[in-house]
Amino acid sequence: MAATIDQQQWSVLLGSDLQRKPDTTADASLPTPELSSETSSLTQLLLAGEYGLALRTSVAEAIFGTNLADTDADAVALDSSLDLAAFLTKRTLAYLDNANPPSSPSSTTSAPLDVLFVAISGLYAFVQAGWTGPDLGFKPVDLLPSLVRTKAKDLDKQALEKLAVGGETTYHLSPQILFLHFARILLVDHLDTFKKDAVVAKTAPWWALRTLFLQQRSLEGPTGLLQDEMLALVNDIETALTGEVNAENGALEAIDKREAATRLWIEKGLILHWYTEDTKAYETFQKAQSTSGFRFKVTGAMGKRTKFQQFDTSQLVVVAESSEEMASSRPSTYKSKAGSSEGGVGGPKNIEHNDDTVLEKIQFADISEEERARLGDLELDPSKEIVDLHPIDHALLLAFCLNIKNTNPAHGLTVEQMFPFVTRVLETPNNWTVYTMALLLRSRLESDKSRTVERGVLQLQALVDQTKVEDETSTTRERMHHFFSVLLPSKWELEKELAEQYMSLGVVRSALDIFERMELWEDVIACYQFLDQPDKAKALCRELLVKNPSNVKLLCIIGDLDQDPEKYKEAWEVSGHRFARAQRSLGAYYFKQQKFAEAMPCYQSALKINPLFENSWFILGCIGMQLEDFDVAIDAFTKVVSIDHSNGEAWNNLAAIHMQRNNNLDAQHALRQALKEKRESWKIWSNYMYCSLDVGDFTEAIRAMGMVVELRWKLRKEDQDGSEIVDITILDRIVQGLTRDLKDLFSRRVAFQESRIEELLLGITNRITNDPKIWKICGKFYFWQKNYVECLECQLKAYRSVIHNPKIETDQAEFENGVEAAIEMVDWYRNLGPLTFKDKEGQEQVVAKDWAYRSKQLIKSLMARTRDTWEDVPAFEKLKGTMDDLKSE
Repeated sequence: MAATIDQQQWSVLLGSDLQRKPDTTADASLPTPELSSETSSLTQLLLAGEYGLALRTSVAEAIFGTNLADTDADAVALDSSLDLAAFLTKRTLAYLDNANPPSSPSSTTSAPLDVLFVAISGLYAFVQAGWTGPDLGFKPVDLLPSLVRTKAKDLDKQALEKLAVGGETTYHLSPQILFLHFARILLVDHLDTFKKDAVVAKTAPWWALRTLFLQQRSLEGPTGLLQDEMLALVNDIETALTGEVNAENGALEAIDKREAATRLWIEKGLILHWYTEDTKAYETFQKAQSTSGFRFKVTGAMGKRTKFQQFDTSQLVVVAESSEEMASSRPSTYKSKAGSSEGGVGGPKNIEHNDDTVLEKIQFADISEEERARLGDLELDPSKEIVDLHPIDHALLLAFCLNIKNTNPAHGLTVEQMFPFVTRVLETPNNWTVYTMALLLRSRLESDKSRTVERGVLQLQALVDQTKVEDETSTTRERMHHFFSVLLPSKWELEKELAEQYMSLGVVRSALDIFERMELWEDVIACYQFLDQPDKAKALCRELLVKNPSNVKLLCIIGDLDQDPEKYKEAWEVSGHRFARAQRSLGAYYFKQQKFAEAMPCYQSALKINPLFENSWFILGCIGMQLEDFDVAIDAFTKVVSIDHSNGEAWNNLAAIHMQRNNNLDAQHALRQALKEKRESWKIWSNYMYCSLDVGDFTEAIRAMGMVVELRWKLRKEDQDGSEIVDITILDRIVQGLTRDLKDLFSRRVAFQESRIEELLLGITNRITNDPKIWKICGKFYFWQKNYVECLECQLKAYRSVIHNPKIETDQAEFENGVEAAIEMVDWYRNLGPLTFKDKEGQEQVVAKDWAYRSKQLIKSLMARTRDTWEDVPAFEKLKGTMDDLKSE
């Protein structure tokens, strides 16, 4: 019996019958997905997607007390307290105690499995009502005793309160929210009960994970409490699945093990993606790809994108293929018609482009044998029919596509990178949910382009409409089969997205109608403000608040409109100090007023309730810096980068605090992370340069100075920025490290960087030719090299940079500087000119045979230029004395 139970639960988890041959002993009793009679088991009903029927079986009725008399003690207790958790707990435990073995014809072969399947049915019913459609045809309150069915609104209100976590509220119009509440009670709150059964414990944590993720997706913002719970559950699932994969006689065949593991990695990756842990998410998706055996690569192929294009150009394309095992392992018991563009009832409907210029699909050129050989084993030939992929591999492509969006800046290149992934999925549709997600991603990608924005909005409207009708081309079972492997938005999220698209196009009235129907009052008010009707927005808020004076969100909205901090405080008190948004808004108000001491405790209170708001942590860090409370600032910015490792500004601020505290090694590490994300910021490079030199890392200091020079030179050319592009002090310290034979952070002599320092100096002097300080530093470098010819040349350029100043003839201070530069140049001639060096042929040569003549000419020229103005000043007498000395030599 244990083997049968095992097969049943894995079948339901994977959404299909397992890969066992029907003549095996263990599989003989395993029900097929088709409905055989009115007494079909829970397993059959779940596999067939008949969740409504599953929730009306005698097992479900026993757990929910559907047929309890109005006088029954349990029904009376529920009617008075509306405590669903206590009611369901009592009845669940009673069922487990009394149904061993179960006697109901609708039950499975295990009481714990009965409860698990009923809970799963409730979870799927919630998904059907809020995500995939079509309408269920009944309400969750119909499952409860008749005595409480009139209190549906009170039960929904209680469910909304119970499902709120970390100060984040559930969308108040979430359809059939009681189903999620049922699933949360049975699958999450009673998980320990399931774990006591060794067999059911294998998949129960997975369903608890799915329930928690749906709960998170129903909330208005992310919450760390659910994140921690889910990641802990993932570890439990990995352990259980590892045991199942390694089992020789388990319920899963090799291909089932592969698909189960692939699904787990995808679901874990999507959770990490949701919480913006993109690096970890990408690594997890790679594990899923490796497990599935799926292969793909992004490559280029010649083709045309527009109707009037004369020449083929390189186009990005994804070449992909499923592993042989996955491609042939699970022949679908249904044939999806996803991708139908026909009229009438069909879905998901792919809206055609019909543009007068842009082609519907890229028209690829034929590939020669040489080009095909170059592409390798993943062969791309646009003239051939594209091979279908396993739906789970389609889901993987969409997951990688999402990851591209999250790990790249929002610019055109990212869109071009994402499109080939979506196109590959759309080319071979074979699952309703996955195909819907691909159409949605394409709609989003097309929303910013003038030629495709219309199709994008129409496609989004079609996706909103498709969940409202019965779809003859797909079954409920198909819609659910890969639901947890993609991030398909809920119905209300899709409608909100459609309204936001209308807003971006200026169709404000249509957006306003949707927002009002969905009671998204913040967006309604944004529409009124866009229409320049702020008074109407305020009147609406006050009218709504009269009807519901304890609505904390409305209080905050009025606070935003009136900039009244007292409304935020009132919302905080009304919520019983649980509505984090009130404290965030109050903190933002004080921050704008530069009342940092008042703002800090507000953000700290909000983040104590829900620590996943990156922007709030960032502002708290800035407040800490303003108040010089560096402990708070370090903790805040550390939290920011733990949430989003790519936040360059947070890394930079963290480094600034460490530098303030003379923790230069920590500062250097933080700046290195900042530069990974903001490589074009010369300010961060400049900080990195200072920090690296302070710790003695000459290698990085040289690299950083080169980047600062390059970036600031670019700014000077583009924006006419007149600021200095070279820090003379730092440049001199770098060269001194060489000339003084210093050692770096790693006890290496700076001399090993000789070639890089010379390259740096050349890069600077190629851009800046009139700064005497830079030329003198170059002279020091070449003097250390004993390259006296170049040293003299640099000193001469330094001198010329000084005397080319026209103020020498009118400003005495400038004239005196010129005199000092001339005398110093004569000294360089006198000391280096007579020396010898070996040329390229190895012949001895004098550095400057005519050094005396050059010196005389230099002094003579300066005297002639300035005699009329400065002949009577002492500095001019110095020039005469120098000339007399030269004549005597």
